[in-house]
Amino acid sequence: MNVFLGIIKNFSEHPYGVYDIGCCETSLGAQGRNIYDEDLIGSELIPIAKLAWGDYLCLNFHYDKNNPSVDFLDYEESYECDPATSKIAETFQEFLSMLLSKDTK
Repeated sequence: MNVFLGIIKNFSEHPYGVYDIGCCETSLGAQGRNIYDEDLIGSELIPIAKLAWGDYLCLNFHYDKNNPSVDFLDYEESYECDPATSKIAETFQEFLSMLLSKDTK
């Protein structure tokens, strides 16, 4: 994992602004790679971590608007309105538990 993304106030002026969730989300949405429906740009897949080769970990709200899964977004395999995602965890809490269990081993 390269970096978890944050919410950075005035990201356009901040030295780490390229790691702002909104900045990455806008970049992916502009390319049409993180949307299932062109009318819902930026509201279904929210990037939370930037990975190598332009891939992302995302919160996926497509199937459950109240309880997103954590998915891997494969940038190279994604097409406009057809993101290539793989579920990592059913919930964000499950994802955090996976991270914590790795630290304790």
